[in-house]
Amino acid sequence: MRSRFFVAFVAALCANSAGAAEVGGKRTILTAGEKVHPIRFRLGQSTILYLGFKPETVICGNKNYFNIEKIKEGITIQPLANFATNLSILDKDRRYLFYLTPAGFSGVDAFVDVRWVPESEMLPVERLETAKVTQVREINSRVQVTREIELVVLRQKAVQGSPRRIFELELRNQSRAPLKTESLALIAMTGRTAIVGQVLVWEKDDLSAGSKMLGRLVFPKPLPSTALDLVVRYHGKDIVSRIPGGLR
Repeated sequence: MRSRFFVAFVAALCANSAGAAEVGGKRTILTAGEKVHPIRFRLGQSTILYLGFKPETVICGNKNYFNIEKIKEGITIQPLANFATNLSILDKDRRYLFYLTPAGFSGVDAFVDVRWVPESEMLPVERLETAKVTQVREINSRVQVTREIELVVLRQKAVQGSPRRIFELELRNQSRAPLKTESLALIAMTGRTAIVGQVLVWEKDDLSAGSKMLGRLVFPKPLPSTALDLVVRYHGKDIVSRIPGGLR
């Protein structure tokens, strides 16, 4: 079982240090064990891979250049040199594949939330095919985050053979500066309670000026039929928008 306190503590640590030049970001990885996911590091910084459990086996391709320690719910990675290498985590019948690589200033991973999604369900997250979609509800609800940043909740989809529900999103940046998606948080709520297990996934980490990108807000099981509150948090400001409830 994942420790909410641990996640909240690390997220708060990242947020409170956001003004420091050396601090990296937080992101989520969905994996079924087939894809190799890059983990971007920088000398002088540690990276936490949060798995929700203490892994059985951790294999580093070149352990001379990394100090890797198991913790209660994941591992910590401390780079000792600017060398790239592979990293594998094995636990029961699952494998998690990563590639540790040096990063530029803006792309360092400080905290990575790694979530297992069965291979049969990975395709709908990354690229929903019409043949796999059983229900679609068009929404087209617009949320004006700032004068120059707009979020559009396009539609909700239910996928054949999966209990998950997916909201397709579009993020538009009309400002003159790039937008880091990690600075924007989305939380779907019923009343005062956040829906458990929701994951936000964007196409890219950065949205350039005058452009737009697609994203997904994924829920592990069907949602309440009543309307939901979508809380959009940006630079400490919350904007609440009402969106239709779940497809049954």
